[in-house]
Amino acid sequence: MVLFQPSGPATVWDLGYYFGSGKPAEIVLWVVAIIAIFFALFLLSSHLNTRKPEHLYWGLSFALIWITTHLTIFSGSYLTLFDPVPATFSALSTGLFAVGLAKAVKPENEFLGKFLLYWVLIVSILVGVFKLENLQAAIPFWQYLVPVAVVAVHVPAAIFIIILPLQARSENGNATIIMMLAGIVMSVVGVLLALVTVVSTALPIFASEFFVGMVLRYFPFIYLIAILFFAWGTFVPKSWGFAIPGIELE
Repeated sequence: MVLFQPSGPATVWDLGYYFGSGKPAEIVLWVVAIIAIFFALFLLSSHLNTRKPEHLYWGLSFALIWITTHLTIFSGSYLTLFDPVPATFSALSTGLFAVGLAKAVKPENEFLGKFLLYWVLIVSILVGVFKLENLQAAIPFWQYLVPVAVVAVHVPAAIFIIILPLQARSENGNATIIMMLAGIVMSVVGVLLALVTVVSTALPIFASEFFVGMVLRYFPFIYLIAILFFAWGTFVPKSWGFAIPGIELE
């Protein structure tokens, strides 16, 4: 149930604008939230038991997904995703998946893991800073930095998520392909969200109501696919998987 339903007629940014009442989008986002909180708890619990660093980063990532998804559902508006804090959390959630993979696949390469972690943290924080309205109003072209920062997190992270599992395929089999697909889908999500934030006339097609509506109509379903791929990709592979009580895969 949407707790804070936007007043007045629904706009292209509101969940209620789509599929009549917006209920299908809301239900899909609830599924994402449920998956995210369960995997966050399982991964963080596994980290406490095994001290695997990848489980810590992936657990935090799922926790951030849970938070941003809940904020969107409760507000009833996709605009919530573009607020400074949720936007920072969204960037972090994707970046931390890449950091976890670097720790899992290349544990001997400490420089790679640290560099990627610092890059994700710094650029994700910049995403939030660039979205501060007072700075956007005071500094010309400041709004252009937002999509640049979003892409600077999502695209490199997606590249790592796509490439690194290939190097672990001999140990984990085809299960790594799911993680690769997650990277591909999430990169698409990141680029589309970056384009949606462009409100300048420099790219009017991406600022149009038609384009925004087209992206946001299918966003929950693409997001769910990405989260399912990430969940499977963190759970199944032998070298970095974890145990869920009552579930055992051969």
